Amino acid sequence: MTFARGVVRILLAVAMSTIMTACGERLVLGDGVLAPAEPRQWDAESPAIRVGDFALFPRAGYDITAKVLSKRQYRWDDLAEVAPWDFALGWGTLSDEATLKPIKVAQGDRFMFWHLYDSPLDINIANRSSANMHLIPANSVIMQRISAIPPGAIVQFKGELVDVQFPDQSVIPTSLTRTDTGPGACEILLVSAVNVLHPAAIDAEKSD
Repeated sequence: MTFARGVVRILLAVAMSTIMTACGERLVLGDGVLAPAEPRQWDAESPAIRVGDFALFPRAGYDITAKVLSKRQYRWDDLAEVAPWDFALGWGTLSDEATLKPIKVAQGDRFMFWHLYDSPLDINIANRSSANMHLIPANSVIMQRISAIPPGAIVQFKGELVDVQFPDQSVIPTSLTRTDTGPGACEILLVSAVNVLHPAAIDAEKSD
């Protein structure tokens, strides 16, 4: 193989390793289930937490490892001050690139939308194996790490599911089940720890 041909093949491989999305480049990590386990959830008895003018009421401890199907930052809506990022996450079959190839995931107005096209995937399985999560970073370091995570990565978030009380005393409750859909079905997660599991090089760079 000549040097020039080898360079062309390398460039093609690099180009094929990512897919452009509205949020930037989505990493394509190859076929196979990379996040097989469902999220873990347990009862929490923590006191209310103040974040600026908001009060957070913990409802459950939460630990999720999943593939980032999409991410979107919000700057101007009611939740933006406390939960600036929404992550669409998938586990089980939705962490398998072979399943995701014909599927498009979009986000807007704090919702996640599925476009299955010719995929044989049952929409009920898609709903049970995914979550659109409103993320509240516990501190500025967590915020930086969340912002740097690329779509397509396998990540682990740990923290607490919380209800959010606004200064006017109105409350947005978190979802506590993986089977609900529509308004109110999003988990609101106060993120106390975040790890990029694959590709691990990204997490190593942020830890330096």
